[in-house]
This record gives sequence, C-alpha cells and structure tokens, in this order.
Amino acid sequence: MKDIENLAKTSLFALMKDRDLKRIAKLANHIFFKKGELIIKEGENDGRLFVIISGEVEIIKSLGDPNQKHLRFLGPNHYFGEMALIDDYVRTASVVAMENTEVLSLDQWNIRKEIAKNPSVAIELLQALSRRIREAEEHLC
Repeated sequence: MKDIENLAKTSLFALMKDRDLKRIAKLANHIFFKKGELIIKEGENDGRLFVIISGEVEIIKSLGDPNQKHLRFLGPNHYFGEMALIDDYVRTASVVAMENTEVLSLDQWNIRKEIAKNPSVAIELLQALSRRIREAEEHLC
C-alpha cells in the first residue's frame, strides 16, 4: 500500500486511478543506494524508470570528465530515467546518490501502454522534457 502512496505523490503518476497505481506498484522493486553510489551510468543501455522514495540524487553529464556538468538535484517524489523509456536510446547522463537513497525501480514498465490508458502520463512527460530543454537553452546563453 505504501508503494501506491509513493507513486501517487509523484507527478508522473499523480492523476492515475488507484487500480492503475496498484498494477504499476506490483511491477516496482525497492532498491537502496549508499551515498556516492552510481545509479545510472551515462552511455549505458538501461530501460528502468526510478521514483525517489527517500534521499537525494544528482544528475551529472560527463561524470569524471574534466568538463563534467551538474544538471540537477532530485529528491523524494521525483523520478528519473524516463527518457530511455521513451526513445530506447542509451542514458544521456549519470545519476549518483548524494545521500543514502531508496528508489522504486520499474524495470518492465511499458510506457506506451500506460500512455494509451492514461494520457496524463504523456502530458507530464512532455512537460518534464520541455523543462529540461528550457534549462539547456538557458545554459547556452
């Protein structure tokens, strides 16, 4: 029941019905990461979506490179990893746990089926991608 509540607090899932949240929660796995642990490595194929339950993560472009760039911090009730679900490409950034972090991982979540059932998922994803494009454009100026 707690997983359903956690999903409902996340903007991506906030407008879904309880029966859909229950179905998605059954697919979720709890994963714990220690402070400093790499969750996602840029350039890898990894089709998981993550929802942060507790802790904080940092999204980093070119991790370990002299030109490494901080993109954003995310905390509880935020999600990451959705771009790989949409386009089936490799990860575009790395994600590191900034403190001990618990996430729900959706490994086999079929985003296309969910969009057909819940158009609000598509709207949320479009809004999230739009925010990221705006952030990127601001850094170019």
